[in-house]
Amino acid sequence: MAKLDPFSAQIVKLVRAMPDDAILELVRNQLGVLPGAAAVVSVAAPAPKAVRRKKRVKRVVAKRVVKKVVAKKAVATKAKARPKRKAVRGVKRSTVARQKLLGAVEKAIKNSKGLSASQIAKKTSIPQTRVAAAVRELKLGRRIFQGGDRRFARYASDARTAQQASMHARQHAAGPDRKKKRGRK
Repeated sequence: MAKLDPFSAQIVKLVRAMPDDAILELVRNQLGVLPGAAAVVSVAAPAPKAVRRKKRVKRVVAKRVVKKVVAKKAVATKAKARPKRKAVRGVKRSTVARQKLLGAVEKAIKNSKGLSASQIAKKTSIPQTRVAAAVRELKLGRRIFQGGDRRFARYASDARTAQQASMHARQHAAGPDRKKKRGRK
């Protein structure tokens, strides 16, 4: 039996203390049976088909209403959508801004001997997420090259310089001190 909250436990205790006649009278009142009638009412009797059909119809109607409300909201949000951005001399603004971003990142990389993404972000004052996207695009266009991976990834104008920068970063990386454990004698 599931654990009951204090209020429900008190009700169960009260009902168990009641005499049988009082419990039967309470159940009859709840079921709508007259006190003098000795009709036997099955508690687990299924509802008549007409009642079940009405409930099913109500559920279907409720679903239709919900669908209509959702459809109206969708139409309303489409109407409130932002207007499209205007083009600047036939070219979208985002393309111009993207080219500036790519140019700044590429210039920073080519003026160095290998940089990490965070170093590029600091040099160009551009958020690191945007730098990462720009670096990915420049790599795909073969305009820059990557040496190493993950925390030792370095970017340079040619593959050899990028690889050397990555190796240098790997050799000079700060990490946990690994002292030899001395055994007990």
